[in-house]
Amino acid sequence: MKKSLYKCKNCDSPIPPELALEIKFNFCPLCGKLYPQTIEFLENYFRIIQLTKELKPSSELLLRSELNVSVREAFIKFETIVRKKSGLKNLVGKNLMAKAFSFKMDSDKKVIEEPKIKVNDLSSISKKNEQEGIMYLAMGLMHGIRNIYMHSEGTRKLFYSIQIITFVDLLLKQILGWESIATCSE
Repeated sequence: MKKSLYKCKNCDSPIPPELALEIKFNFCPLCGKLYPQTIEFLENYFRIIQLTKELKPSSELLLRSELNVSVREAFIKFETIVRKKSGLKNLVGKNLMAKAFSFKMDSDKKVIEEPKIKVNDLSSISKKNEQEGIMYLAMGLMHGIRNIYMHSEGTRKLFYSIQIITFVDLLLKQILGWESIATCSE
């Protein structure tokens, strides 16, 4: 039997040579922890996208290899921020997003009921479309993806967790604006 050249820095276990040579892992196939190089890449990624300060706890959980918990934390933070900004304290999930971002127009396409959370000034059709698009994205996030993680195990896949946190980050930037972006020194 060939001796492995690769060892996990977390559990110090040798990685079977057939696994080490065939597949490039981001995490140890034995203990499940992210490799230091993967952590470094993710830290750089979060700096590049300027992850919102509000998602720092989610990113820290992800870097500790707590993938599902990191995603749940992002959902909880997002829902809490929307609830607080909208003043809709008794709503959750899809219904909260619908009420928080929806607006009404008259037959002349003039806004007659403002959204609780505005992502822009709604002064043009494009801006109204943007507001409505953010509403639908937030509703879909809560109704589809959030429910997978809040009501079941979810999926313990690194790429999926990163994509969800990035998606929540995009929506938070729309809601909170540039002041939410963490600086590189933080």
